[in-house]
Amino acid sequence: MIGNLRTAALISRFGSIDWLCLPVFHSPSVFGRLLDRQLGGHCRVAPRGWQEALQRYVPGTNVLATFFVLPSGGQLSVTDFMPISPGFLGPHETRILRRIRCVGRPVDVEVDLHPRFDYGRDKAVSRRRDSASRVTWKHRGGKLVAVGPWEWELDGERAVARGTIEPGASAYLTLDWGEPPAPMDPEVLYSTTVRFWREWVRHPDAPLLRTAHVWRDWVERSELLLKLLSDRETGAFVAAPTTSLPEWWGGGRNWDYRYSWVRDAAFSAQALLLLGHVREARTYVEWIVTRLARAGSNGLATMYRASGEAVDRERLLGHWEGYHGSRPVRVGNAAGDQTQLDIYGEVLDAVGQLEAIDPEFIRRAWPVLAPLVETAAKAWNRPDAGIWEERGEPRHYVHSKVMCWVALDRGRRIAERLGHRRWADRWQRVAGSIQEAVLRRGYDTAQGTFLQAFDHSELDASALRIPMTGFLPFDDPRVRSTVRVVERELAIGPFVYRNRTDRSPDGPEGAFLLCSFWLVECLARCGEIERAVRIFRRLLRAAGPLRLFPEEYDPAERRPLGNYPQAFTHIGVLRAALALGTGPPTARPERSGE
Repeated sequence: MIGNLRTAALISRFGSIDWLCLPVFHSPSVFGRLLDRQLGGHCRVAPRGWQEALQRYVPGTNVLATFFVLPSGGQLSVTDFMPISPGFLGPHETRILRRIRCVGRPVDVEVDLHPRFDYGRDKAVSRRRDSASRVTWKHRGGKLVAVGPWEWELDGERAVARGTIEPGASAYLTLDWGEPPAPMDPEVLYSTTVRFWREWVRHPDAPLLRTAHVWRDWVERSELLLKLLSDRETGAFVAAPTTSLPEWWGGGRNWDYRYSWVRDAAFSAQALLLLGHVREARTYVEWIVTRLARAGSNGLATMYRASGEAVDRERLLGHWEGYHGSRPVRVGNAAGDQTQLDIYGEVLDAVGQLEAIDPEFIRRAWPVLAPLVETAAKAWNRPDAGIWEERGEPRHYVHSKVMCWVALDRGRRIAERLGHRRWADRWQRVAGSIQEAVLRRGYDTAQGTFLQAFDHSELDASALRIPMTGFLPFDDPRVRSTVRVVERELAIGPFVYRNRTDRSPDGPEGAFLLCSFWLVECLARCGEIERAVRIFRRLLRAAGPLRLFPEEYDPAERRPLGNYPQAFTHIGVLRAALALGTGPPTARPERSGE
């Protein structure tokens, strides 16, 4: 994955851009072969006759290098990045550059460019070759301009260029959305982009890096990924750059994750705050304050576009085959209309953490944030769709009640520090009522575990969040028993499932990696450090070679499931690494793929 903090591209190890939405995350795709090999469109740069390929990120950056090994002993590298520079979002940042280099001996290269606009539904309205090296596709939604290193040959909807790259030389393919700006040295754009990422990621005094330095490679990649999923103009975080990557191959759990969930974004802000990125956490809270101010009596929605606008209506793309035949392919998300009460706690938890670092900022924002606490106080005893966004009848989900308690607990603490005694007393009383209800109706003494919902016997891995929030301490017998039951009943090896999916009317799904990393965190906080480290190391194997994680995983087939890369999972990696700290003396981080 590469990106420019407005959108992102996924590039296969075969040198093909197979997913790219322009100009922003939720826009229709221009390259969508990830979801339909025939109709999706792609942009491939590769040598002819290569034998092996691998990918690596330029250290400390989101600049991606793909290396091809040839039978002749030569090697071709394709380095992909979206230019970005410190301090501003300039015109060059709506562009992708693909730098082509070789070592050893000359290499014959082919560039195959086949854009398909609007999720493959529309061909270009017009296309022309402006010069030997420049070709333009026009579409109702915009214009794509490609400037290549060799002469383009037009072949139907495609443009193909072939040439030879000499050792030590560099050639560039440039893709621009809209009219390209004035020419600028691509090597300058490359060095500026590398510098941007390296200057951003280096926070040696950050609490998480100090504590979890033994896992530094994994922490840094997760840190860079979360930033890559943020919108530079608004500070919002999208859940993933993709839509409809299935939770089970051939299944129907295929959702559009190119939006900013209030919950997921709050998790991202909290994790980045631990990494020393105060500005990102502050910008997220500002984004929430703006949403609250504009929502008025309508209240906070579950999710938004990263721009802050309402989520697109959910629609099905019947013409696309889906990833490995997994249909339907969806764009938009109907969960935006759900009631999910836990979002209040997630927001106030992030606010509380930021308040400890920047109290004056929270003081100024408090008149807008305080009503959110009051909303949780009034709504906590209503049913909702829960953290997993169930599309059936609303329930009294235990996790939602606990997070309403978090909203009131964090709100009370801030109100006390600001001298609002009456608010603090009221919220403390309501928080006590929530805690009493959860302990009475949400805990099953016979099973020895907290449950998914009041008056239901199902287990749910979200119960692992209870001690993480401070609702109960990690040494509480009910917490320890819950951790044991979840591991025994919902885990296969290190992989934890959200609940018993064999009972789901929507069919099977994979193990949920965030829940798996929650288990690591709970075990570590309960004092079982060595066992937590062993599980953590095994979970790291679910990452791809670039240390990027999907949402879910099929341990039997060892294949990723769900949208990718997934912010939720990387937040779990960061929290687990912090809980593990340096681990036992024998602990060493594993490389993905080992």
